[in-house]
Amino acid sequence: MSGPPNPPRPAPLIKTRKIERRVVLAVLVTAVIPLVAALLMARAMVSRVSATAFQPEFGAHLDRALGVYADLAKTIKQGMRYEADAIAMRPELSRVAKEGEGERVSAELAREFAAHPSLVSLKIEDASGSVLGKHERDKPVDPAAERTLLVRRPLGEASEDDGPFLVATFAAPNARFAEMESAQEFVQAYHQLERHHREEYVDRTYTRAFGLLFGLLILLAALTGIVVARPVTRRIAELAAATRPVAAGDLTVRVSVTGDDEVGDLGRAFNRMLEELDESRARIEFLRRMGEWQKMARHLAHEIKNPLTPIQLAVQECHRRYAGDDPDYRRIVQTTLEVVEEEVGTLRRLVGEFSSFARLPRADLAPVDLGSFLREQRDHFSARTEGGRAEGEEALLSKIDLRFEVSDDSMPAVLDREMLHRVLTNVVQNAAQALRDARKRAGKGEGSWGRVVVSARPVGGSYVVDVDDDGPGISAEVRDVLFDPYVTTKRDGTGLGLTIVKKIVVDHGGTIEATGSPLGGARFRIRLPRADSAEARAAVERSLAEDEDGARSSSGGA
Repeated sequence: MSGPPNPPRPAPLIKTRKIERRVVLAVLVTAVIPLVAALLMARAMVSRVSATAFQPEFGAHLDRALGVYADLAKTIKQGMRYEADAIAMRPELSRVAKEGEGERVSAELAREFAAHPSLVSLKIEDASGSVLGKHERDKPVDPAAERTLLVRRPLGEASEDDGPFLVATFAAPNARFAEMESAQEFVQAYHQLERHHREEYVDRTYTRAFGLLFGLLILLAALTGIVVARPVTRRIAELAAATRPVAAGDLTVRVSVTGDDEVGDLGRAFNRMLEELDESRARIEFLRRMGEWQKMARHLAHEIKNPLTPIQLAVQECHRRYAGDDPDYRRIVQTTLEVVEEEVGTLRRLVGEFSSFARLPRADLAPVDLGSFLREQRDHFSARTEGGRAEGEEALLSKIDLRFEVSDDSMPAVLDREMLHRVLTNVVQNAAQALRDARKRAGKGEGSWGRVVVSARPVGGSYVVDVDDDGPGISAEVRDVLFDPYVTTKRDGTGLGLTIVKKIVVDHGGTIEATGSPLGGARFRIRLPRADSAEARAAVERSLAEDEDGARSSSGGA
């Protein structure tokens, strides 16, 4: 309980897919319901639009409109042919063409141009294709804006074989013809869909498209469910796996905590529960061992105390009754008396420590302000060392620079003032003794032995009280057994002081540990729970239960 916390050890994962499958199924159901509704609505809408778009009246109107375009184009072309016939029937043009006078032919053709604005070019050719004369307009034909028509007619009364021939090229705006061709393609496509492909192309095509979209969304929903569920189920599986070694008694298991969601909170609560269980088990084990040690101390005190008085009285009687004149023997008797009395005094002090340890009272917890208590202890320690008249324990404290660093803030806790005073006194004296022994080993003379600083602050759900010194510190191998009975590093220690300290701290629902100090020496860190914490309530309940057990034992003994 006083050592460093165990590092988190990953628990083995177990293969479970039930939760993952349920989460994926929930995502799928959530996605499928609106998708099915949308698919049905889209199918109904497509069918209605299709039925509206393919009514017979639409096709008849489109056919009539296309007929108007075709008649217009036919009329334009027929008009151009009529114009060519009229030009070919001109007698003057036929006469000059037969006479073969090229200049007069061209002049006649030029006069015809003025009468027919749609002409692009006029040519007179003989039967062999030789050009007898021609006339063209100044602007060439623009294929993007004009559509041309070439008409070939015999001149006058000439036959189709002998000639001469009129070759006329007409131009008309291209827009009407382009509109007619576009309308023709549209009407053909419409009738094709109407006659053959309405069900197959429109309804089935859009149904397949929506079906494909439906399948893709289902797949996406499944993948989303897996992506969402996999981390959650993995962490839940880790928690489930961690319960197996815990059930077998291994409280060192920890789960890795990731995320700020409910599963992360569950992992943190699980780790915190294991830490509290580990501390509770360590506390129970410590208290059990304390009970065994107290029984042994009680037995030792009884066994050692009984022969002390007869031994001391026997030696004193021998010293008193010797009346001889042998100085050497008298000196031996005197020395023996002094050694026996000194050792008996040491044994009596040890018996007193054993008896005190065996009769260690239970903590009587009550609401106390820890900050006020520590400030009172500061004044108490200062009063004990004033004026240079300190003796015994006060002599230790007068040789150190003792400081308290406690804020004026309220620190509500449940404490036994007398027992916590004993804890603080023991720890401070322990630091003073360590500073004294280090100074003696260094061979230094008079002066201050060193510094001891007592500080307190709230940390999370508890208060931390640190007692730091700038002495030699505590070796790592001693820290693990420092609070066990009869373990001491001081020449005049009994090894029970720190054990009693830990017992009192544990009764308060707290912990104590020895570590290195920022001052360079040792640090004793005491953690005490806040008054409103679960640890404090549990400590009060244990104290009340022990009082009831003690009362029943006393009444039973009576």
